[in-house]
Amino acid sequence: MTCESTISNTSIVTWLIVLGGWIVVHSATLARERRKEKRDAANTLIEAIKAVEQFAVCFHTAEKYDSSASDALIWRVSRLIRILQRPPLKAMDIPLNLMVRFRKGITLKNIDPSSFTTQTYHSDLIRDIRNATDEMIESIEAARDVCFF
Repeated sequence: MTCESTISNTSIVTWLIVLGGWIVVHSATLARERRKEKRDAANTLIEAIKAVEQFAVCFHTAEKYDSSASDALIWRVSRLIRILQRPPLKAMDIPLNLMVRFRKGITLKNIDPSSFTTQTYHSDLIRDIRNATDEMIESIEAARDVCFF
């Protein structure tokens, strides 16, 4: 009986080690996949910010005011800000004042039909849009590298 009990105990210990190893490897794989998904979400957001920048430049350099484009621009910027304030990107802790500067840089000036004027590609307004976008992207990239790697 003692020989059988030793074999049984050895078998149980072996299976416990295998099970423990599997749990550790599985947990590490899940954590790696979650970080990858969060990095992908941040990269997707960066691409969306670039698209909004391009849309804003097209809107402000248009020959005439387009109310539907104005509304679309405002909503797209608001959507991006809300995405930044929800998990998983909320973990990056992008400062609220940066989000406000980004929103103002794109939608504060020249968005009203009564004050709309066609801008040139080198105007101060377009430069402000590009600066706000660059600042937001740099902040997201820095936070992504700290939080999700």
